[in-house]
Amino acid sequence: MNKLLITSFIILLSTFAITQEQEEVPIDQQRTDEILQLLEIVKKNKSIYIDKDQKRLDNFLQKVSERQTLLDGAIAQLNAEKARNVRLENEFESNEKTLADLEEKLQIKVGVLGELFGVTRQYAGELLAVTEDSVIFSEFPDRSSILSDIGQTQVHNIDQFESLWFSYFDEIAAGSEVKLIDATIVNPNGESFDDKILRYGLFSASYKNKFLKPSSELNAFQLLPKQPESKYRKNLKGFENNDGYESVSIDPTRGFLLSLYIDKPSWFQRIAQGKLIGFIIIIIGLSGLGFGVYKVMDLRKHVSYVIQSSKIDDDLKNKISNISSYEAKENAIDEYILSYAAKVEWGNNWLKFFAAVAPLLGLLGTVIGMIETFQAITLFGTGDPKQMAGGISQALITTMLGLLVAAPILGIYTYLSEKSSNVVQIIEEKASYILSKG
Repeated sequence: MNKLLITSFIILLSTFAITQEQEEVPIDQQRTDEILQLLEIVKKNKSIYIDKDQKRLDNFLQKVSERQTLLDGAIAQLNAEKARNVRLENEFESNEKTLADLEEKLQIKVGVLGELFGVTRQYAGELLAVTEDSVIFSEFPDRSSILSDIGQTQVHNIDQFESLWFSYFDEIAAGSEVKLIDATIVNPNGESFDDKILRYGLFSASYKNKFLKPSSELNAFQLLPKQPESKYRKNLKGFENNDGYESVSIDPTRGFLLSLYIDKPSWFQRIAQGKLIGFIIIIIGLSGLGFGVYKVMDLRKHVSYVIQSSKIDDDLKNKISNISSYEAKENAIDEYILSYAAKVEWGNNWLKFFAAVAPLLGLLGTVIGMIETFQAITLFGTGDPKQMAGGISQALITTMLGLLVAAPILGIYTYLSEKSSNVVQIIEEKASYILSKG
């Protein structure tokens, strides 16, 4: 209302200013006209705003009654819930008393049979744990659910006792059987197919001379991605083709030992654990063996030249044939022997170097591996041995490679040194004989 009056007053002032510019009117007349105009505007708008105010007032009064109705309903609902709470508390106390009475009656009725039921649940749980990863899980598909029900039941009936009894008898019978069964087989690449497999008691199963791993989650048998050595798999084939008694390889731990073969590294993987140092040792070993074989073949030629033929005698005689003095002959013979000994003994020191440097490199790899192990201990502690396995493997593998490389090279070096000395000694003997004759 006040905003409207202010707006009207501003309009009148503007009109007054414009009118004053157009023609000059007496000030008293202008003031009187403006007041009359303002009065007319107020009278005209009074009825409009009175109607709007009345509508707002009626709406407010109506909402007050609605809120009162909602409040009355909420109070009634609260009282009903309080009464329901009291009723439920009384019912809960009554149920607790009834439950306590029933438990007491149950204990009285069970009596000494309570221990029997506890033992039944225990044996059902143990057999269930064994059955889940057993090679006979596919032959008794309903056993898991039956044993699970027995393990969760407080008071067993005669049918459940008989079911547990028959389950143990089936286990005993299956343990003494070598049986062909139909099963689903899963390849390492994930493909599955149905075929017959051979089950060896409760221990292991095989398919075409390959060991299988039972998987109750897949309801199938998995071919191991890495099989044991051939000597363990050969007797599987002999057992399948023999109608009588035959020895066969089984896993007495029911799959634990076979699972270890998956993580067992091959020789190349073991060598790879030595990392760069290990490969350097191998290169040194191959180079030393190759050079050692070459020296052995070369030494055989010198042995044939010195011992098995008379060429060395002719060479020595020709060396001193044009010399008259005895001292000059000795000097010529000594020079020839030294020159020939250098040819025979050439390369032996390199083999000695290879044999000595291989263990040193193995020691270096050991030190590096132990440093990595201590770094892993610093970062992760000693709680997880796998974090330290890499450093320990490098430490052990490089030492092993160094010793394996050094031993045969050192043997070849010893053989070549002894043979070279024998050859040189024979030359000296022949030279002494020729000098004594000449």
